[in-house]
Parts: sequence; C-alpha cells; structure tokens
Amino acid sequence: MKKILISIGCAFATLTVNAASTISISKEISYKNPLVIVNGYKIRFVDYAKIKPEHIESIIELEPEDAVEVFGENGRNGAIIIKLIDSFKGFSLEGAKIDERIIEKVAYYAEQAKLKEQARLEAEAKAKKDAEEKERLAAEAKLKKEALEAERLLAEEQAKMNAAEKAKKDAEDKARKEFEENQRLENDAKNRADAEAKTKRDAEEKARLDADAKAKKDAEEKARLEAEAKAKKDADEKARLEAEAKAKKEAEEKARLEAEAKAKKEAEEKARLEAEAKAKKDAEEKARLESEAKAKKDAEEKSRLESEAKAKKDAEEKARLEAEAKAKKDAEEKARLEAEAKAKKDAEEKARLEADAKAKKEAEEKARLEVEAKAKKEAEEKARLEAEAKAKKDAQEKARLEAEAKAKKEAEEKARLEAESKAKKEAEEKDRLEAEAKAKKDAEEKVRLEAETKAKKEAEERARLEAEAKAKKLAEEKERLEAEAKAKRDAEEKARLEAEAKAKKEAEEKARLEAEAKGKKDAEEKARLEAEAKAKKLAEEKERLEAEAKAKRDAEEKVRLEAEEKKKQALKELEDQKNSDQASADFINKLEQEFKNSINNPKIKKVLIEGKEVTKKEALKLSVFDVETSITTYDKVNGDGTIEIKLTKK
Repeated sequence: MKKILISIGCAFATLTVNAASTISISKEISYKNPLVIVNGYKIRFVDYAKIKPEHIESIIELEPEDAVEVFGENGRNGAIIIKLIDSFKGFSLEGAKIDERIIEKVAYYAEQAKLKEQARLEAEAKAKKDAEEKERLAAEAKLKKEALEAERLLAEEQAKMNAAEKAKKDAEDKARKEFEENQRLENDAKNRADAEAKTKRDAEEKARLDADAKAKKDAEEKARLEAEAKAKKDADEKARLEAEAKAKKEAEEKARLEAEAKAKKEAEEKARLEAEAKAKKDAEEKARLESEAKAKKDAEEKSRLESEAKAKKDAEEKARLEAEAKAKKDAEEKARLEAEAKAKKDAEEKARLEADAKAKKEAEEKARLEVEAKAKKEAEEKARLEAEAKAKKDAQEKARLEAEAKAKKEAEEKARLEAESKAKKEAEEKDRLEAEAKAKKDAEEKVRLEAETKAKKEAEERARLEAEAKAKKLAEEKERLEAEAKAKRDAEEKARLEAEAKAKKEAEEKARLEAEAKGKKDAEEKARLEAEAKAKKLAEEKERLEAEAKAKRDAEEKVRLEAEEKKKQALKELEDQKNSDQASADFINKLEQEFKNSINNPKIKKVLIEGKEVTKKEALKLSVFDVETSITTYDKVNGDGTIEIKLTKK
C-alpha cells in the first residue's frame, strides 16, 4: 500500500486531493489499492496522486484491520481519509457519500492507533528501564558478595596469624619458665649450702618476710578489689558510651532520612511548580500565537477559523493526554523511588539488627569466658589451699614423728647414761673400797669432771637438735614461701597474659568497629555522591530534552508558517493554472524534487532510514511514494539537521 504522509520537517507538509470522476469502488479495491475518501466521498485511487499538498487540511490513514472495522470489506486494503481546506473550490466531488458518524469513527480508530503506538513505546521504555535496574541490582549484589568474601578471607588470614603468634608466644613462655626453674634449682642448692651460716639471720628475715608477705598480700587484695571495681566501672562506662553512640547514630540517621525526605519533597514541589509555570507560560505563548493566527485568518476566511479552532481543540486534547501520561510516569517513578527508599531502609534495619545480635552474642561469649576464667581461678585457688593444707599437715606429721624419735632417742641416751653412771659408780665404789687410802680429792675431782662433761655433752646435743629443727623449719618455711612466690608469679604472669590478650582483643575490636564505621561512612558518601551525580544527570537530561522540545516546537512553528506562506503562494498559482491536466504531473515532480532538495540541504548532516544511518546518495534512491513519514530536526547549538525517514510497510 502506497502512502504519502509528508512530515512537518519537509516542505511537503500535507497532501490535497483533486477528485475527478469516480469509478467503481469494488473494481478499484480489486487492484489491491486502499479506499480513498475525500470530504466524505469515495474517489478513485488514481485520482489520489492529483491532490496537491496545499489543498489538504487533514489526512488520516487506517491499516487494513482498522479499515475493515469501519468500512467493512471495502476497507480490506486499508483506507485514506482526507479533508480539503474549505477555500478550495477546484473541482466537485462525485460518488458515494460516507456517513458522518463513520468519519467520526475513523478519527476514533486513528486516535486509538496512536495511543497503542504510544503505549508500545512506553512499554518498551519501561522494559528497558526495568532491565537496567535489574542489571544494576545484580551488579550491586555481586559487589556486596565479593566484599563479604574478601572480608571472610581477611578474617581467616588474621585468625591464622593470631594462632601462629600464640604458638610462638607459648613456646617463648615455656622456654622462659624452664630457664626460671633451672635458675631456681641452682639458687636452692646455693641457699642450702648457705643455710647453716644464715640460721640466725633467717629467723629475723622470716619475721620480716612474714610482715612483708602479709602487707603485700593485703596490698594485692586491695589492688585486686580496686582493679575489679575499675573494670566494672570501665564496663559500665563503655556500655553507657556505646548506648549513647547508638542513640546518637539513630538520631543522626533519623535526621538524615527526614532531611532527605524534606529535600526530596521540596525538589518535587519545585519541579511541580516549575512544570506548572512552564505549562502556563507555554499555554499563554500558544494562546498568543493562536490568537494572532486567528486574527490573521479571520481576515481571510471564516471556515479557516473553524478549522483552526478544531486544530486547537485537538492540540489541547493531545496536551491533556501527554500531561496525563507524564503524570502517570511521574507517579510510577515516585512509587519506584519510594520502594527503593523502603528497601534501603529495610536493609539498613536488618544490618542494624544483625549488628545488635552479633554484639549481644559477643557480650554473652565474653561473660561466659569471664565466668569460666573465674571458676578456673577459684578452682586453682582451692587446689592451692588444699595443697598448702596437705603440705602443712604432712609437715606437722613429720614434726610429730621427729619429736617422738627425739624423745625415744633421749630416753635411750638417758638410760645409757644412767647405766654407765651406775657401772662407773660401782667401779668407783669398788675402787673406793679397794683404795680408801686414795685421796678423796681425786675422787671428787673425777666426779666433777664427769658431771661437767655430761652437762656439756647434753647441752651440745640439745643445741644440735634445736639447730637441726630450726634449720628444718626454716627450710620448710623457705620452700613454702618459694611455692607461694612461684604461685604468685604464675598468677601475675597469667593475669598479665590475660590483660594483654584482653587489651589486644579490645584493640582489634576497636579497629574493627572503626573500620566498619569508616566503611559505612565511605559507602554513605559514595551513595550520596552517586545520588547527586544521578540528580545532576537527570537535571541535565531534563534541560536537554526541554531544549530539544523547544527547538522542535520552534522548527514546527517555522515549518507551519512556511507552509502557510506556501499555501498562499499555491492559491495564487492555482488561479493561474486552474484544473490544468499537467497539474498532477507537476505535483508529483515537485513532490519528488522537494523530497530530494530536503535531503540535499547543506544543513542536513545525518539521514536515518528506519533508525539506520545512510548516505545521502542512498537516500536519494528512494521515491517519495516509498516514504511513510519524514521528520527533520535541527540541533539548537550548531544548527546541524537530521532527517528521520520511515518507509511504508509494503
């Protein structure tokens, strides 16, 4: 089906039909030609080419399926409905008259076809937008997954490093303890060698050590209580600071969301006011131009005023439909943004709940470890006390056995001495009886010397036993003190290691929290910058579209004025060449020439056929009858023009 629908961008803006005598419609249709109706009358398709563009007021084309709905089988090859300007009186129309209601139905089907095409374009745009959104979400999910994987690998690497460091530290501690144990054994051997010489000094030192140990124990107990109070106070302070930080963060987040909502609302209100102001301005400008055109046309012809009024009504209807479509699109965009904001808020809430759960879990784990450490410490303390009690009991039992052995030994010694004394006395008595003459003085001297020797011997034995008991007691006391000192050193070393581990853990936790805070802050800053960039891009795109729309309107207005001027010129020429047989041929040649001139225009820099760019040489191979639409637009900045050609379906 050949269509001649000339775009607003070309010189051949509209078409006009000069109807001659008609032939049978059924015969015309048999040639696969469309049904042609001019001013409500059917005409032959061969007369279609005789119509001049300056005589046409409006033209509507129907596809075969729509034409069948309106005209029945007569429209199975499609239909072209043309209305000529009222001032044209070039020829009279003959043939079958079409009911006005059918013509109105034609306009309805044409409008429906236009709406369907608009809906299709909007559906394609929406599908494209949804696909881009889906790709963006998939990319974000992929980036998030990669970030989590990197974080997990980093945590595993850190755990391995911590384990290696702990093993190294344990080995160093073991070596250090072995060295200290060897040193202690050497010192013990040396101390045992010096023990006898230091017995007296040890007794005094013991009293001093007891006093120092008691004072030290009291000081340690006091320090422990103070440390526990301080730890409790630090924990309470930390919990308070965390609660304040959390409350502050939530308040800041709430304030930020409210500020964003307020800014968004203000931006929407501003955009709405600008759109209303622009629409009002455009309407006023349009009304002014229409009033000028109306005043000009009033001077020429009353019928032209009526046609312009109808065109104005169509334009208002079109503007209303476009406004409704725009409002619908804005509502969908608003709903999408609200859905995105809600999804973002839900994700942040979920992350916050997960962080709270994690913190709670860590606190419970920390409390459990502290309880276990406390239980372990109490068990060790209990074991130490039991060991000390057992050692004390063993020492007492040993002392009791030694005392019994000493008493037994003293009793045996006493019996021996008494027996010896008795034997000596008997010998002395015998000597006395045998030698009464021996001087009494020698006997008394001998008895005195024996008594002194016995007393001296008993004193030495007693001193020796006391010294041994004292040395043994000092050795036991020394061992006890050394054991306590070792236990104390071990406890201090354990406390130091635990404090270091705790400090390290707190430092790591602090670093982790700072890293998370920094990451979150960086992410928020990135999101803010992206949002600003997106807003800026949308604003620029809006300005560009508005500039293009304005340029297009200016071009359309220019073309309309040129078309009106050409119509006047054509009317003048029509007076000179009325009903000329050569008119149709001249019209076709002129149409072809204007089509080629529009392509050869130096300002035209780009030619698109069905959306594909071609050279001017290739475009010139087309006939004007191959063209369904041809639209010319000019760049506002550099003035370069573009022709977009859509071919007929056949």
